[in-house]
Amino acid sequence: MQLGRVRNFKGLGYVCFLDILGFSQDILANWNAVESNPLEKLLAIKDALPVLCEEDEELPQESSVRSYVCRVNTVSDSITIAFGLEPKLVIGDMALGLEAMVANIREVWRAAIERGYTLRGAIDFGDIYWDKNELIGPAFINAYRLESEVARVSRVVISSKLNKVLANLSTLYPGDMIDHLVANFRKDIDGYVVVDPYKLGRTDEERCLLVSSLQRMASAASSPLLKEKYAPLISMLSESASIDHNQLGAY
Repeated sequence: MQLGRVRNFKGLGYVCFLDILGFSQDILANWNAVESNPLEKLLAIKDALPVLCEEDEELPQESSVRSYVCRVNTVSDSITIAFGLEPKLVIGDMALGLEAMVANIREVWRAAIERGYTLRGAIDFGDIYWDKNELIGPAFINAYRLESEVARVSRVVISSKLNKVLANLSTLYPGDMIDHLVANFRKDIDGYVVVDPYKLGRTDEERCLLVSSLQRMASAASSPLLKEKYAPLISMLSESASIDHNQLGAY
């Protein structure tokens, strides 16, 4: 039984809006570049996205195996990731669905950094609708607003509503599954809970390579202000700082 990604959905779910930073400027400046062409780099990032074949899109509902798959959509340098929940909320589905979304975010983020970009984004929990062409709903609007108005630097923030969902799961359903879910996040210096960039690298060597890529991006930035925007991400990639459960739900 596949959960999260069906052809048509209306209900509660998770929605993430991501923006690839620096891509628009790169397109304007280097559209015809032979080496390090921005269009080729963007297409390579999109190739890293998990995509299902049409015939695999909806598995038989009677299957006892539960598969957690996100709906991923792209428009230019923006990416949306959505996971729809069943009408009767199941704690395991809520936890594993969010885990699937975070795993998708990490794949996109890592692919972007490896190709000379980084990203900014936000996740919300709430009402959402999608079909083959559309993604509409309060949760999408909130995620877009948080990305553009709150995230500010290269990070993926979670909304107040999702923060409270995490706090409730942690308080009411303690255990290994929720501990594993919460470990995907950390508290940033301004109090927002964010997807933990430290886990972008699966090993210390991978993290060092990602940090080196970000340092090169910062060095190439045209102004001190732009250079500083890389500093928080480099810092979080360099040092682990798991969030305490009692830090959830504070906003």
